[in-house]
Amino acid sequence: MMEAVTPKTKLLFICSPGNPTCKAIPLSEIEKIASDTEKYTGLIVVDEAYIDFAGANSSAVCLMKKHNNIVVLQTLSKAFGLAGIRCGFCIGPPDVIQLMNNVKAPYNVNSLTSEVAINAMNSMDTLRKNVQSTLEQRALVRKELEALTDIVVKVYPSDSNFLLFRVKDDVKANDLYKKMADGGVVTRFRGNELHCNQCIRVTIGTAEENQKFLATMQTIWKELLAA
Repeated sequence: MMEAVTPKTKLLFICSPGNPTCKAIPLSEIEKIASDTEKYTGLIVVDEAYIDFAGANSSAVCLMKKHNNIVVLQTLSKAFGLAGIRCGFCIGPPDVIQLMNNVKAPYNVNSLTSEVAINAMNSMDTLRKNVQSTLEQRALVRKELEALTDIVVKVYPSDSNFLLFRVKDDVKANDLYKKMADGGVVTRFRGNELHCNQCIRVTIGTAEENQKFLATMQTIWKELLAA
């Protein structure tokens, strides 16, 4: 068993699903690290901001009964659509939670945030509808991007509420991203990150927002190609 956490305890952060990779880390891989305490004796902090879009039984919370060196972070910003309240939560062993309570600022969550967060957690039907709608739109946007063979080289598999795709070298992806932003469609250029050359990340929105993104991208691509 792992010793009680101390201020010198090592921390290993795992983002699952990752950003911008979109992919969840298999629980079997997380469990390998958690169970091999000879190689790694610290805490494994699993950031699951996008986990609600990854499917059932994908959260590392299910490993915590077997391993007391796992801490899970989640948020109300994504699937709940409540980024404005800036509220998340931590699930972990009692000694870790106690240490966090010892060092956190008093009254660090205001009453309005608390009220909205509690109401959200009591409205799981709304969460499920939000997630289902996003997954349906994600599949649609993926299909339409893959059909744009004159622009898109590859659309990567996704376990999150966004898609990462690579565009052809005919136009610089960064120029495409900037021009789309000027036209009111904000995506994320990811071409500066490892193995993400010519890649753009787009968050899945409403059906109307997604169609505007697809139309704007095609229009600006043609403009840049002509230039």
